[in-house]
Amino acid sequence: MEQHGDLALVARLPEDVLTDVLRRLAATPRWLDISRSVCKAWRAIIDGESLLCTRLPFTGIFISMAVLPFPELFSRPSAPGRPAVSGKLHFLAAAVKVLPDGGCDRRGNHCIKGHCNGLLLLNDYVVNPATQRWDRLPERPPNNAKGMVRHSCCNEYLSFDHTVSSHYQVFRLPYLLQLHWGSNNKYDPIEEASEWPPSRYTLHVFSSRTRRWEQRLFVRQGDAVGTVAETREFSRRLLSVYWRGSLYVHCQNNFVVRLSLSEDKYNIIKLPMDTGREPYLGLSQKGVYLASFVNDHLRVCVMDESNGHAQWILKHDYDLNPVKAFNRQVNGPWILEDINYHFVLSRLPKVNKQAVIRYRQKKKVVVQDKFEWNSDDDDFDEHEDIVEAHQHKYFDMEILGFHPYKEIIFLSRAESLKVNATGFAYHLNSFKLESLGSIYPTDYAKFDVIGLPNESCYIDSFPYTPMY
Repeated sequence: MEQHGDLALVARLPEDVLTDVLRRLAATPRWLDISRSVCKAWRAIIDGESLLCTRLPFTGIFISMAVLPFPELFSRPSAPGRPAVSGKLHFLAAAVKVLPDGGCDRRGNHCIKGHCNGLLLLNDYVVNPATQRWDRLPERPPNNAKGMVRHSCCNEYLSFDHTVSSHYQVFRLPYLLQLHWGSNNKYDPIEEASEWPPSRYTLHVFSSRTRRWEQRLFVRQGDAVGTVAETREFSRRLLSVYWRGSLYVHCQNNFVVRLSLSEDKYNIIKLPMDTGREPYLGLSQKGVYLASFVNDHLRVCVMDESNGHAQWILKHDYDLNPVKAFNRQVNGPWILEDINYHFVLSRLPKVNKQAVIRYRQKKKVVVQDKFEWNSDDDDFDEHEDIVEAHQHKYFDMEILGFHPYKEIIFLSRAESLKVNATGFAYHLNSFKLESLGSIYPTDYAKFDVIGLPNESCYIDSFPYTPMY
């Protein structure tokens, strides 16, 4: 096909001149993103030179815990003069009432379900903590979209691209449930033998532009994972990431769905072999990453789509046995904002409040009203390897997330009880492990009014990039 005259002239430009021209579009990311679709050469220059890198600052990690009314923000303090960012969600309409004994009567559930480019997805809200702006999601439609099967539910995932539009979308994707042992319910054998996911996905999507839930059809490209019966695998942590116009959703334990939002198409990306327990899907320096624990090893894979087909490349396989032996009291460089403790303290009766203040002083816990968080200087001191030898009978490790721009994974490790958990940063390239400090709030046990067992006190965590 003969090129248009103007385009043919542009194609004759030397690569360095063309790069300089495209670099001038960086101030208008939307046009630069459109330019990626012109031809392979333009896309290679834009991606290779990172011209479309309008990065939001990495601030810290939001941590949601089952028994706490609010999520906590765990972060390294910023240098003086940086804008203050707090993780407090006290401005939301649904109140959290503090009882006289210090417990909480939660009329609103503020647990985080997802994060995308500065916005948080909660059960009933989409929130921007940096600006304290929020939207309440309208009532959900019934789970009767085409393609739904019995014994399934929907999880919700957030998509937002600040370089393209100020509007966001929330997608509801079906998740296949496993029946509890002894349940009187039964699977439908015809449904169980059908393929999953279906060739045509009809999803409920909420758009902040239209302010309502609408049905949207996505057509599958490529093969299904298998049958419904083969796909029913339990996984507690099902996350999503937005990357270059597509939403990657870990919507079942053994595969990821890639939704192309511009083409209304989707395809299946199977997880690597030996994924292990609780795989964590996230974004980092080279795009979409997956990490999990497999037989005392931390495995990290990165998705490669350079040849037009997605495949997982093993990035790292780290033996965790030395990490088990780490035993040292750490006052790390990061700080927990202690949102829940401060919220309760400010609302207790005066007599109780004085008792709590004395307790806090005894434990030498410093709770500030306003925090300033690190936004640019997230380099770590790698002068020492902090693994020490000491034997323990119990340990519990969890993945907190990835650094969005550097090949660093954040972990937590607890001994004896999860209330003693410490956060770590593991550098995938230098093999350094840095302790960051405690990730648990003051008087955490007092919030556990129903007495959850230690293994049920799950952590949901989301690296946070604020947007003003």
